[in-house]
Amino acid sequence: MRSVCIAIVLGLFLSTIPVSSAGGIGGHSNGYTLDRKSIPNTVLIDSNGEPYSLQSGNHDVVVVAFIFTTCYDVCPLITSNLVAAQRQLEDIDYQFISVTVDPAKDTPEALSAYKENFGADWPHLTGNISQLEAVWDDFQISVLTEEIETEESGSSPEHQEIISTEFPVFITGWDLLTAAADNKGWTVNSSESSWGNYITGINGDDAPEDYSWWWQLHSWNETTDTWQESNLGIDQIDSGKLAFAPNSTNDESIPVPETVGDSIVIVQSSGISDSFTLLENQTNAWHLTLGALENFEAPKSQYGHYLTSINGISAPEDYSWWWNLVYWNETTQNWVTSDLGMDSLTEKAHIAWASNSTEVNLIPAPISENHSVTVVMPNEEKTEHKLGIVYPNGTTDMLSKIYFNAESISALNHSKHTFHENEFTYSIVNDSFVAIDGQNSEYKLNYWHNMGGYSHWMQASASATEMMLDDENIHFAWVADGQSSSSLADPTLEENETVIQTSTSHSAQTFILNGDWKPKIVFTGYDWNVDYFVEDVVKVANSHSSPSKRENTVPGFTAGVAIVGLGLAIIASRQEE
Repeated sequence: MRSVCIAIVLGLFLSTIPVSSAGGIGGHSNGYTLDRKSIPNTVLIDSNGEPYSLQSGNHDVVVVAFIFTTCYDVCPLITSNLVAAQRQLEDIDYQFISVTVDPAKDTPEALSAYKENFGADWPHLTGNISQLEAVWDDFQISVLTEEIETEESGSSPEHQEIISTEFPVFITGWDLLTAAADNKGWTVNSSESSWGNYITGINGDDAPEDYSWWWQLHSWNETTDTWQESNLGIDQIDSGKLAFAPNSTNDESIPVPETVGDSIVIVQSSGISDSFTLLENQTNAWHLTLGALENFEAPKSQYGHYLTSINGISAPEDYSWWWNLVYWNETTQNWVTSDLGMDSLTEKAHIAWASNSTEVNLIPAPISENHSVTVVMPNEEKTEHKLGIVYPNGTTDMLSKIYFNAESISALNHSKHTFHENEFTYSIVNDSFVAIDGQNSEYKLNYWHNMGGYSHWMQASASATEMMLDDENIHFAWVADGQSSSSLADPTLEENETVIQTSTSHSAQTFILNGDWKPKIVFTGYDWNVDYFVEDVVKVANSHSSPSKRENTVPGFTAGVAIVGLGLAIIASRQEE
């Protein structure tokens, strides 16, 4: 075997994203709001091999994405999201543009094939390195090229991938109650639905079934210095100064909250009260994780909480890898592996969870100026599991859920993860679903009984908490009372796939610019909500009432990365020559 050099494109997406209080779009945006100067014009090459002036036309809003065609996971998802967004955009003057970060491989022919494969009919642009460097610099993106030696063999080179998503931290009343119960040893009983948690009992003090009294949520009115009944549920209300008491309790008898920090007071039906206060300097990595992630598992030992699973991705019992806690060092502006557990790591604005084998310097820098949690997906085996539904009217659905090296989880938790990911509402009573996507029934758990050519759906004899998603039980279904699982499609997969691994490290950024080519909003990552993205595109378009005329001139190479808010995305691609 002989040694060859392969060019590795390391895309260090250095994006300075200051949040603007007067960015010109008005109101709340779903993505991160930007306040930057206009992007200069540049002439690149389109997928037909023809010159394309970046600012062709005079549109009210422009969307610019950065991709490369040999990216196998992140870029296809971003492009698919943009295709879906384009279908929703009506009655506005817009333009989508995709720009490569790998001109060595992204020829016009490669971009043309990529466009056709995804049905992406907007311009996909490449160019020589100096042209693209100007564009990358204008968007405050720096792309470096390194060379790595490898040995040529008869098989494809082994690749590695890092996919990360940054989640903002919004600590809700439920998160505060969870933290309080953990700290004070309270027991909290609640009923769960897709609309949130309804408190039914605290410390063994359960509300009676005849509703002679019930647990009522209160919030502290800072103006009147009084408690008032909350119009929001415990999941919808922001953390602050809250109280739970039987609805028959005189509000004036509820103790006054602490003046500093977020707090929650409970008053038992007997009149006994207790309280918990969370100070800013006591907020730890567990609290941040509570406020950022919806689906994770962090059991508690004598040493504190430890993370075992995020969105069904569980660290294996053999410790071949584990979820590693890192934090953003504001002084050195880099990620540092924490020597402390998640309960002891306090006063950190940004943390990240990643496989212990992840190079922390490859994790994108946080974009949010407020608290955030970044999750880096581990490079492990990927499996797809189906979840069928038979509704009361006989119609069916077949949902899919991807797990990365997931340990066995219960059919109930798998179902909740899948419904949440597919934005289905649900209600649960006694570990069974009584409503799915707005259709009420007593749903019975079924599983796919694998018998080769005689495989079929079969009703489970155990409960949804006892039935586990594992190598034997690959697919589950929920069948409405009076209906049969025989109407469900065969969920059999050809074969469990493993993740197509590349040496791509990518925390992508998709920009929304106004008609003056000023970046106004950026969406980070790859799994952003298409509907929210469309809302922001329309908002920027409507805010641009009188777009200025632009000169179609080619700028020289601009330089400079701004000062506030650092966003890091790394794109690397490696292939055998």
